[in-house]
Amino acid sequence: MNAAVRTESHLVWPLLFSVLVSVSVAFECVASDDGDKPHKVTDAKLGNTRNVHACGKLFLAGQPSPDDIAVLKEKGIQRVITLRTDGEVDWDEAGKVKQAGIEFVKIPFGRPDSLTDQVFDKVRKALKDHQKPTLLHCGSANRVGAVWLTYRVLDEGVPVDQAIKEAKRVGLRSSAYLQKALDYIRRHSKG
Repeated sequence: MNAAVRTESHLVWPLLFSVLVSVSVAFECVASDDGDKPHKVTDAKLGNTRNVHACGKLFLAGQPSPDDIAVLKEKGIQRVITLRTDGEVDWDEAGKVKQAGIEFVKIPFGRPDSLTDQVFDKVRKALKDHQKPTLLHCGSANRVGAVWLTYRVLDEGVPVDQAIKEAKRVGLRSSAYLQKALDYIRRHSKG
């Protein structure tokens, strides 16, 4: 190899290394941005509400009590989505939530046969609004786990196995709800 080629290669390698480091650092910054990665599930507390977990600005839980509504307000929750049907709650949850200045959304379903594509679609659409700190609840978080599972997989790109574990952690206990969620995921997956 002549001297000119050796000199050029000595100049190229440091330049190439510098470019690779720059690209690596830029990629790391993008990959660590919370907007690009699903939030982790953590245990949380909202007054006396049972089975509370947080995932970013989303709280997943069982039924809050009337006294817990003030706690929701203190925690900055701006929207409550209930999955409970008429007659399941013996107090005016909607009125109390609205009185606290919190948006109230009702997407009710009960038995597994009432967990339809329309319910999954409505919950997924509601959860896509990442700007509003939100509480998604039912009685125990069993139903919450089912509908959140579909959102977690289809909208946040979490692998199915991981999302199932998370859904069970937050409250999913019904195998019938799980099967409905997995069927919905299968039919709505892109590819």
